[in-house]
Amino acid sequence: MRQTLIAIAALALLFPFTAFAKRKAPRPVPPVVCEGVEYRAPLDVERMGYVQAFELSSGRKLWETEVYHVLITPGLEQDVQWVFISSLELQGGKLVVRNENGKTFRLDLKTGRIEGALRSWLPWFLAAALFASAAFLVWVRRVTYSA
Repeated sequence: MRQTLIAIAALALLFPFTAFAKRKAPRPVPPVVCEGVEYRAPLDVERMGYVQAFELSSGRKLWETEVYHVLITPGLEQDVQWVFISSLELQGGKLVVRNENGKTFRLDLKTGRIEGALRSWLPWFLAAALFASAAFLVWVRRVTYSA
């Protein structure tokens, strides 16, 4: 028993903890340059899903946009839930961003705004407003009838 514990401890010290990760490290995404501006996708966990624009002449950050948000489920391995940006490219005057799940987003080069972003959250906002209104009406009726 003691020899087994010593062997496990020795193996844990010999192998780095990254050897036990459930996913491969994401591939670096080459930056895209257009008209003196460099567009980058950082590969760190804190900036997962972000795109940044830097002015090449000064190095000044012009904008940073969270293109998508990754919800991490507590209690599950975090590294298998991570979704990084896999490519950046220019198409039709827009920055096309693809992630590891195959989703594609188009960003305005000047502002970093996501094309069609309003359409993606508007139905959820309207549904939440409708639900909140219905819940308020039910609450008002209960308060009125109980008094």
